[in-house]
Amino acid sequence: MTSTAAQANLRALLSATASGDSVTSFLNALAPDARVREVLSLHGSEVARLYDVCGGGATPTLEDIVPASLGDDKTVIFHGRNSLPAFSSFQKRFARLGGEIVGYNHQAMAFITGPGVFLVKEPHAESDVPGELYFDYTAIPAAMPSGFPAFKRNDSGLSTLVYAHMKDYMRVVANGVMVGTAFKKGKAENAFFILAREV
Repeated sequence: MTSTAAQANLRALLSATASGDSVTSFLNALAPDARVREVLSLHGSEVARLYDVCGGGATPTLEDIVPASLGDDKTVIFHGRNSLPAFSSFQKRFARLGGEIVGYNHQAMAFITGPGVFLVKEPHAESDVPGELYFDYTAIPAAMPSGFPAFKRNDSGLSTLVYAHMKDYMRVVANGVMVGTAFKKGKAENAFFILAREV
C-alpha cells in the first residue's frame, strides 16, 4: 500500500465517522514506519476528530510509553503533531528514572517556551478525564534522565503561557499510536495532538 493511498483512506475513515475499531484495524495493518507517516499526515480538526473517534476505547498504560524491560535512563521517542495552525510538529521524549516516567517536549521553540517537563501518571477516578492516563505538567520529577535538558519549572517565565497548570489526557489509537487533549486548571483547552512511537 502506498503512503498516498493510506493517507486518503485514513482521511476517508475519519470523514465518514468511522468507529475507533476500524481506524485501529486500518493503522495496525500498516508497516510500523508507514503507520508513523500516516498519523503524522493529519492536521487541525482531523486530530480532534481522531480523539473523538477513539473515545471509550483502551487507555495507554505505562508500558505503552516506556516498557519496563528497557530499564532506567533509556529514552523512547514519540513523534507528534498537534492541532494548532503553526509550530505543529514536535517530539515527546520519555525515560524511566527512579520509579517515575519523565517526559519533555522536544521542539523548535523550546528555547523560548522551555522543555515542558512532565511526569506520566496512571489513570484515576478523580482526574479531569477519569480513567485516562495523563501527562502531568504540574508535577516535578525527582531527577532528569541522561540527555534530557536541564529542568525548568512550567510556572515561570514564558513557559507559563504554554505549559503551566496543564495535564494531557491520552487515548490509544493503534499500536504505538496515541491521541491526547490538553486541560488547564481542570478546563478543556480544545487542543489536541497525536503521537507515534519512533520505529
